[in-house]
Amino acid sequence: MAGQDFVKMIKPAGCILFLLLFVIFLIFCFTAKAPLEGYVKPQTTEYYSTHLGELEQELETNMFPLLEGIEDCFVSGDKLTIIISGDDYEESSGIITHYYGKELFDIQKSEK
Repeated sequence: MAGQDFVKMIKPAGCILFLLLFVIFLIFCFTAKAPLEGYVKPQTTEYYSTHLGELEQELETNMFPLLEGIEDCFVSGDKLTIIISGDDYEESSGIITHYYGKELFDIQKSEK
């Protein structure tokens, strides 16, 4: 049997290592925090795809004060355009798309 051969090959120390890594993985999964402590999106991404004005208001009122580097936000066609300063671009854009997905936004890095 392939499983028995593998266990014989890694010996008891290898089995203990695998179990330890599995336990650490489970602890990490169950204790991971949301990117913004205390922020809960009030509507679904599907809802906001047809209500971009409400999404803009929600972000400007409740999310953007918790983020760094947000310079501008406006509705442009069927997307919400967000301008973020270069230093904070990666972190802030990642948090926004974590909650709402990428399909609603055109997130741009400021050229300043």
